Amino acid sequence: MTIPRAILLGPVSPRTWRAVASLVASLVTGTVFFFVLIFALLVSGAFSWIVGLGMLVLSFTLRLAARMGGLDRRRVRRFGGVSIEPAPLPEPAPDLSFRQRQKAWAQSPAVRRLVLYQIVRPPVVAASLTATAFAVVGMVSGFGGHHAAAGVLLGVACLFGWPLLARLGAAIDVSLARWLLGPSRSGQLSAEVQRLGAARTLAVESAESERRRIERDLHDGLQPKLVSLALELGLAKARFERDPGAAKSLIERAHDEAKTAIEDLRSLVRGIHPSVLDERGLDAALSALIASCPVPVHVEVTLSRRPDPTREAVAYFVVAEAITNVTKHSGAAKASVIINEGGGLLRVLVEDDGRGGARTDPGGGLAGLGARVAAIDGTFTVTSPPGGPTHIEAVIPCAR
Repeated sequence: MTIPRAILLGPVSPRTWRAVASLVASLVTGTVFFFVLIFALLVSGAFSWIVGLGMLVLSFTLRLAARMGGLDRRRVRRFGGVSIEPAPLPEPAPDLSFRQRQKAWAQSPAVRRLVLYQIVRPPVVAASLTATAFAVVGMVSGFGGHHAAAGVLLGVACLFGWPLLARLGAAIDVSLARWLLGPSRSGQLSAEVQRLGAARTLAVESAESERRRIERDLHDGLQPKLVSLALELGLAKARFERDPGAAKSLIERAHDEAKTAIEDLRSLVRGIHPSVLDERGLDAALSALIASCPVPVHVEVTLSRRPDPTREAVAYFVVAEAITNVTKHSGAAKASVIINEGGGLLRVLVEDDGRGGARTDPGGGLAGLGARVAAIDGTFTVTSPPGGPTHIEAVIPCAR
């Protein structure tokens, strides 16, 4: 029978000693925290009859537990290499009274679980360290005993057994921390529901903003040109027989206006959804987009495969809005567009060397882009200090 290498190297393994250090640190801090919490809870109960004092002590107790939880999550990450996402704590409305805010904290399941961890953790860790210490004592007494054969067997068993006990104790402590310091399953579901609701709201607001933009472009831009075109043609028709020269001039002017209206209509359609994006993908659509841009734009698209239509469209409109800002507001001499993928994420980065100062103001184009990206679980960031440069980045999860 071959003994696993991990067991043989257990006594000298850094993992074993990290586990011991974590247990000792957990026992020391846990014991201190335990007695502080118990004392605070007793004081809170004893002075609950004094209006405000008991609630003040309870508030201190609960917030101390939250601070303790943060320290323990850092300890687990430092010694165990495990990151525990903090559970969302209650955020009572600021217009509530002090007593109502503290009551919301006291009734929060997440806060109660933080307190429970500080109460349960010390005896669990103490039991783990006690078992480890007995194994170490057994190892020493076994090797130093009078009965040679039995002592050696006991010593060898304890020599390779105490590291396993230390690691097991640290693993139990980590599991306990994950269970009580991290978000609960119901809390995760609640947060996910809230996130999806917020994403849905952003998507609806973005669609409504886009609808208003299209209506505005039609009403303020294209519609007056078409009305003017109809008037020009009406005048030409009325003068056709008695003044052919004037009618011809009006027709030529109407022809020019018709070409301008067609170009405006094409621009409007591209703003809704460019056909070249569906037909040839992001690279071709972006090349067509920057063809008329007065600022030189370098485009680099590196994709192993085309994203799904929804994400491809969002990536396109991020670039389109950013390039519009570069043209109208940035004063930039050059810009670049870099799109690539990796790790299941589509990254879109637009940079320019302009004057900076771009902001995601509510109702603005960049805020609308942020809503579009958030609606598909992406992230949208704008870095634009005064004086530039400006970096606009969207990170979009790719559907698989």
